[in-house]
Amino acid sequence: MLLGLYIIVDDDTNDPVYADPPRSELDDALSERINGLVQDIADGEIEAKGTQKVGEALLSWRSLTKTGITFVAAVTDDIRAQYVELYLQKVAKRYMDEVDDPRSPDRGGVSEVVVDVIPPWEEADD
Repeated sequence: MLLGLYIIVDDDTNDPVYADPPRSELDDALSERINGLVQDIADGEIEAKGTQKVGEALLSWRSLTKTGITFVAAVTDDIRAQYVELYLQKVAKRYMDEVDDPRSPDRGGVSEVVVDVIPPWEEADD
């Protein structure tokens, strides 16, 4: 199950372009790790994409370093990491294809872009 999806420009984790649910509603450990991993990506300390276990959840990220945009998804740990990574790949592609100004989008319209991306684990259930 998807616990959260976030689109962050540069390292501004306090004001994501997209946050569902708001970070204040996310588990504290996940929220803190999002801050850390976005900073680690900016500092070049970790790869631009990956997945790691945080408590009983998986946190997956995909950063488009040329544009400074990072996509982060938190899911329950019963979802396969490959599914989460594929999901973020699809979200990133759709976002970059559909949003006119990816670094400063119409925030109200971003939800219309990402809502159409069906997570692979939900497709597998059909």
